[in-house]
Amino acid sequence: MVYKLGNIAEIQFGSYDKPQEKGSIKYLHAGHFDKLFKPTKFEESFVELDGKNDKFLLQPNDVILAGKGHRTFAWAYNPDFGKAIPSSLFYTIRTKPSKVLGAYLAQFLNSEKTQYNLKLIGAGATITSIPKKELEEITVEIPSLEEQKKIVDFIELLDEDLRLTQNLLEKRAALKKGLVNKLISNLIKMKT
Repeated sequence: MVYKLGNIAEIQFGSYDKPQEKGSIKYLHAGHFDKLFKPTKFEESFVELDGKNDKFLLQPNDVILAGKGHRTFAWAYNPDFGKAIPSSLFYTIRTKPSKVLGAYLAQFLNSEKTQYNLKLIGAGATITSIPKKELEEITVEIPSLEEQKKIVDFIELLDEDLRLTQNLLEKRAALKKGLVNKLISNLIKMKT
């Protein structure tokens, strides 16, 4: 079935807070996410709940979408990550888990076709900014929950394969560098 995002989700911007070096709630910025849109680079960026920002605390099945900036991407929140609040760079998209899995929606929003459409509606400014009304009009193809789960599992396998391949390439590059240094060092020793 095809739905407009605004018909299946509540959408709001994240919180505008001043991050602190320490705290109990992670405060997410785009720089915390790697090329696969995983929060692997998290650094000293925390906030404390203060009554004003409580409503921004991510819930299971929430998806955040970078709606401002040079990188448009989505990420499905998992409570295992710890308590987190997205910065105002992000939209928080809250759906019903009985209708759509957050992990599926994030993958759908990260798909090439949807990314193209998001860039089109956010174009026109120096820094991309996706208007909420246009975001609510994005159409989302939603298969059964079982199909959504299969799609998410398959994409996670592909992501793991990419991570392993990247790690292997980094280790091979380090090995090459070490071997070249050793060869050059040995060549210099032989000539002296």
